[in-house]
Amino acid sequence: MNTTFLRKEVSDSAANGHRTLISKKQIAKLLSVSARTIDNWVREKRIPVHRFSSRCIRFNPPKVLSALDKFEIREVGRNLDK
Repeated sequence: MNTTFLRKEVSDSAANGHRTLISKKQIAKLLSVSARTIDNWVREKRIPVHRFSSRCIRFNPPKVLSALDKFEIREVGRNLDK
């Protein structure tokens, strides 16, 4: 998952000085994954979430992206030039 484009988009929207919290559906669309994947990541505590009630949860996109960066896999030792 290439997060550089997503980071720029999120930082542009947060440039107003507002802290933007978005819904599960919106974060799923932003990351190009399903809402069920978001549920799984929340349950596994892979991404941070703001829980206002049992049914109302919101996400802070920059924090979610930085949390997902910890799980990025980089291949080492493989020559991709061929």
